[in-house]
Amino acid sequence: MSAKELKTEQDGLKDLIESYERDLIVDALKITFGSVSHAAKLLKTTRRIFSYKVQKYEINLTDFRLTRLKSRKSVRKSTSGGGKESGSYVYNIHDRRPLHNDSL
Repeated sequence: MSAKELKTEQDGLKDLIESYERDLIVDALKITFGSVSHAAKLLKTTRRIFSYKVQKYEINLTDFRLTRLKSRKSVRKSTSGGGKESGSYVYNIHDRRPLHNDSL
């Protein structure tokens, strides 16, 4: 095997590993709604290394973050007046975890 063929195989392996690593990072960000700290913990790495990888693979964190549509007060008012909406979620902007309406 020539040096050129070996380099091509190594580049292929490197590309596969980087693709797999990027997919893991994207999946962790989806699960944690874009929270870098929580995603890093999920993958058992540091926030600093995780942030470096996000930058390296040019991943846009805003694609994974939810937008808060209602304030928590308006949600409380709307759910306390009538019946509770089962299965609906509200985004808690303070700790970036979804809260079920039953917990409000």
